[in-house]
Amino acid sequence: MFYSEIILAKKGPLGKVWLAAHWGDKKLGRGQIFSTDISQSVDNIVNPAVPLALRVSGHLLLGVVRIYSRKVKYLQKDCEEAMVKIKMAFRDDNGRGHHQEY
Repeated sequence: MFYSEIILAKKGPLGKVWLAAHWGDKKLGRGQIFSTDISQSVDNIVNPAVPLALRVSGHLLLGVVRIYSRKVKYLQKDCEEAMVKIKMAFRDDNGRGHHQEY
């Protein structure tokens, strides 16, 4: 057998990556996404403790990409919300931006 069920178990080192590859990224919550260490996961795929079949490695890499994509989407959304809050904080009562002239 080319993979260990211990590595791919739900609580194993690549469990969340495996779930992201097969369930899709919508089933994993924000906490699960952010608790996944991308660099450690890739290192575990590239240098596995037990031999992994090429197909399993491909599935795991797909899971890493899906998790990374979700992390980027969350970051973009947080940045957009922060930008809106900053713009609202610096606008005047007329809804226009607040600029000081020197």
